Amino acid sequence: MRNEMKLLFCCLFISSCDFFTNFTVFFLFLKLYQLIAFVLMKKMSAKLYPTHIPTTSLQKAILASGSALTAILNPWRGDAVACMGETTAGWVLPKIYQRMMEDPEGQRILLEKPRIQDDTISLEKLRNMPDCTLGREYARFLDRLKTTPSARPNVQFIDDVELAYVMTRYRETHDLFHTLLQMPTNILGEVMVKWFEGIQFGFPMCITGGLFGAFRLYPKQRELFRLHLNWIVHNAKHSRFLMNVYWENYWTTDLRELRASLNLDEPPELLK
Repeated sequence: MRNEMKLLFCCLFISSCDFFTNFTVFFLFLKLYQLIAFVLMKKMSAKLYPTHIPTTSLQKAILASGSALTAILNPWRGDAVACMGETTAGWVLPKIYQRMMEDPEGQRILLEKPRIQDDTISLEKLRNMPDCTLGREYARFLDRLKTTPSARPNVQFIDDVELAYVMTRYRETHDLFHTLLQMPTNILGEVMVKWFEGIQFGFPMCITGGLFGAFRLYPKQRELFRLHLNWIVHNAKHSRFLMNVYWENYWTTDLRELRASLNLDEPPELLK
């Protein structure tokens, strides 16, 4: 057995010597390797949109694990929640995109790519709208939080321009879900909204946040959660797919009318 191994190593050594003594072949092989490496690195480093950070599957897995642990320990870490949302949404975003493409209003959103930012909407105009309209209540919600539409972090780790927009749209309309469902921004309200989003959209971040968040509720909040969980589940399953709502066209619409048009029941009184 040892002699056979020695013979094998000798053959390999001779073959390698014969190969590398041919300087021309070695030089061409090296250049080809460098070219392939350059192309692969160029592909990996090419930004698809201004805030894009190209990452490999392994890098995404590491980011997802770290951000998930951080988000579970501290759910108010927006950067960790955002990172987890992006790095775990790879298989969900195409499904959401497809559902939007199959809906006329969702298709129009994907075509026009509207943004809800400080420079695209006027909070002052929304504040002057009648009470109970989507625009007025959305502005009131933001004022209560002392935040603005542009406060949401930019999408960075989605390696597809169209899917990056879908994630951006979700992120920029999250506060509108709170407004529509009339959920507060305390941990109870966030858990309820995460359950709704997890059922409707399927984001792992929402499902994880909803499940782990429920364990962080105070006894009184846990009782409210149990009382109204059926409301959230029923409405998430039977209402219109909220990613297909062109919210900017409904600023002046009364919230009760809007909920009715989306097949949403009125929120429970205890959660208002």
